[in-house]
Amino acid sequence: MDRTEEQAVIERARKDPKAFEPIFDKYYSAIFRYAMHRTGNAAVAGDIAAETFFKALNKLHTYRVTAAPFSSWLYRIASNEASYYFRRRKYEPASYDAAIEEGGLPEPVSRADVEKEYMEAQEAADRNRDFLKAKELISKLPLLYQEVLVLRFLEDKKICEIAEILGKREGTIKSLISRGVEKLRKGFKP
Repeated sequence: MDRTEEQAVIERARKDPKAFEPIFDKYYSAIFRYAMHRTGNAAVAGDIAAETFFKALNKLHTYRVTAAPFSSWLYRIASNEASYYFRRRKYEPASYDAAIEEGGLPEPVSRADVEKEYMEAQEAADRNRDFLKAKELISKLPLLYQEVLVLRFLEDKKICEIAEILGKREGTIKSLISRGVEKLRKGFKP
């Protein structure tokens, strides 16, 4: 789906929430993966992804087309949700099932596929010692460094996309990445 088609889907979804399904299908895995990288927990990542799409659909009327892709808006919502999780540690968003019941999200192709994706993501994270070490070090950094490092190196976002997602200038993002990488290097030294 190109940007023009995506904008048409968004316009339809503003009137009919069921029309949001192609957007959900296109971006769910990426948003889940981002949340997984931020939290290191598949269950929490699933909650953050569900809450992201629930909020996106409910606030779709506020979305304005910009030079940045629609996914930047979704990442901004997911970033806010992940930050909320870390600030509160009492994160209790609406469950995926509740979002579906309220008419907010389309049902994925298969419920078993989503559960399998959660289990595989959690198993992969648990198996990878370097990931666990990096996750531990990243989790000790201030939230702003966590956001930029995950978006840049794990989500492979460009500086301009990160600036759009976080609402900061590109120079600030470059500086945060540089400082964050330096802090990580210090943590990996024996």
